[in-house]
Amino acid sequence: MTQKPLPVARVAPNGGTHAPQVPPDAMPDAGAWALIAGLLMVMTVCHGIITSGLPALDSAILADLGISRGALKLRETIFLLSAGVSGLAIGFLTTRVRPSRIVLAGLVLLAITLTAYGHARSIGQIYALYGLLGLSFASSHVVIVVLMVRARFSGLRTLATSIALSGTSIGAAIFPSLAVFALEQADWRSVLRAAAIIPLALLPVAAVLVRSPRPNRREGAAEPAARSGPLLGAFAQVPRHRLALALLLAATFGTFFASTAFLLNLFLYLQDIGLGARMAALGMTLVFLTGLFGKVLVGAAAERWGTNRVWNSQQMLLLAGALLLSLGGPMIAFAGLVLLGAGWAGCYVLTQVVIANSFAGPRLGQMTGAFIVFESIASGSGVFVAGRLFDLFGSYRPGFLICAALIAGAALAAFLFRRLVEGGHAVAHREEPVGDPR
Repeated sequence: MTQKPLPVARVAPNGGTHAPQVPPDAMPDAGAWALIAGLLMVMTVCHGIITSGLPALDSAILADLGISRGALKLRETIFLLSAGVSGLAIGFLTTRVRPSRIVLAGLVLLAITLTAYGHARSIGQIYALYGLLGLSFASSHVVIVVLMVRARFSGLRTLATSIALSGTSIGAAIFPSLAVFALEQADWRSVLRAAAIIPLALLPVAAVLVRSPRPNRREGAAEPAARSGPLLGAFAQVPRHRLALALLLAATFGTFFASTAFLLNLFLYLQDIGLGARMAALGMTLVFLTGLFGKVLVGAAAERWGTNRVWNSQQMLLLAGALLLSLGGPMIAFAGLVLLGAGWAGCYVLTQVVIANSFAGPRLGQMTGAFIVFESIASGSGVFVAGRLFDLFGSYRPGFLICAALIAGAALAAFLFRRLVEGGHAVAHREEPVGDPR
């Protein structure tokens, strides 16, 4: 059945943008939700192992290889840059290769790389393997999710995207504790070789659930349903589109730089402030478990109140969590972890939705991939700078406070971006702008 395009939402007088009603014949079918379930499972395994399970082995790797934290954390910078460049390449590749095949290839690559990681003897070898982990990570990252969701969903796209991306939080909540427990039973090399079995076990299930869109719709191509939503074509509607783009870039950079600096140094930081390995792993689980619920809730909230408004509120939560985590002791830190997890979950999902809505069209995959490169540069810089500042000052606090300041700047940039977009949308539809767009 052909899905009808959604009506364009009006700018609400209260300052928010309400989502349009979804016609019954535009509701996603069972196959579309099966796709989301498959993407959720793949992201749980790929992203959970790479971004949260492997950092839980850091203490053992530091002791075995005898290297500094800055040198170890450089591997994450390499990984994030590799993931970004790979995301851009995948954005172009999806015009020729089905996204489902890219997802399955990423699972196989992850298994091979984890096995090789278990035999690594130097930090140089680890750096090379983290480049491959970046490619595996990108094979089920935002570019793939955005393209497949926009191809299969006419309505509820933000909710569907947030559910798929919540796999990152599920995996991050599960794998740190599993890694710590496994490390108590075996050495870190054996743990890595055992972890390689997990993506291979998921492969048959993913092959059934993660199916590419219908053959008559080419991924990345323009589609009739792409002309809906309050922010769609934002830069075409905003007269000061260059300023809007600069604000979006500033908000994205500050958010990803700071958040990744916190998250990928969190396991070591929690031990520095007095927590044991198990409690530190529990703290990481708390962050990402909060993020799991947060991603689904912000998806539903954005459908109701508008993506940009909810995005901005999540940045304020992220800022509050960053400040509590940076300045407080162990007990205050746990409150900070909850706020950090909730804020990061919303920022992560809604940043991608804002980007996708702003650049919807025939080059969506390429534009999303370009932003993934930018996000990766920001993230890679953040995690390395935080680790390097620890080497200089013997504490994460100076670096974390800098990150909190960047989050505050990102929140301001996102607020100004929202005002520009809402004003431009109102003018385009001959409505009164919400507030003063200047």
